[in-house]
Amino acid sequence: LSERENMVVGGICGLMEVSLLQATNYWKNARQQGLPFTLDPRITYRGYFSNCANFVSCTVWQFTVNGRLKKAMLKGEMSRELTAGEQIVAAIGAGGTSAVIGGPLELIMIQQQRKGGSLLSAASQISSYGTSMWTRGLTMTALREGVYTGGYLGVTPVIRELLQKSFPSWNEEGCRAIGSVCGGLFACYLSHPCDTIKTCIQGDIEGAKFKTHSSTVSTLLSEGGISSFYRGAPWRLFRQIIGIFVLDKARMTISPMLFPDRF
Repeated sequence: LSERENMVVGGICGLMEVSLLQATNYWKNARQQGLPFTLDPRITYRGYFSNCANFVSCTVWQFTVNGRLKKAMLKGEMSRELTAGEQIVAAIGAGGTSAVIGGPLELIMIQQQRKGGSLLSAASQISSYGTSMWTRGLTMTALREGVYTGGYLGVTPVIRELLQKSFPSWNEEGCRAIGSVCGGLFACYLSHPCDTIKTCIQGDIEGAKFKTHSSTVSTLLSEGGISSFYRGAPWRLFRQIIGIFVLDKARMTISPMLFPDRF
């Protein structure tokens, strides 16, 4: 697919994922920050539009950059297939760079989840602390997105394709499900400490408890040791396994539907 076509597919896939799984994002963030659990959609869907903007724009970026990196790795040798390592490295690169978009948008969403209010009011409050506040948690966002994208655009398709080649009689959806679980485990547990640090820092823009990355690490360790970094991990794992399955299935289905001449 061309870059523009990858952008279209990525945008559609991102919107589908957020709409289906927004509540699990709230439950994960609430657990990380010690907020009460709720099933009230008026609360769980706080920040939905900022999260749509975040996920759609990041997925578009990730699909596009992933495609560009893959083409660069091929160096014009279109007749050969990328190695598994090349696919995963391209996916990690695409994810890490998407933090420049996702970091500020997630900051808005998390502030909305904590305090309510509109997207614009949350953005205005963040801006009142100075422009540097928009970079809060950016490093952890880059690390998390690199690993997460390595899971859904790298590990999942690599495992799915490996299973399909090794076991031709296996159902494609079964191979996709196994790939999604493996990709989800990879994406979740390797990146979750970064996600917890990022969520705590972005939820506390006042700096009352979580001031810097290093002080946040110290605070979390003092509160519950290593397990503190995995607060909310089951919600995130559930979301990522389902989300990765949805993204992979949607990408493989929507691409030929919208651009049949490419297949």
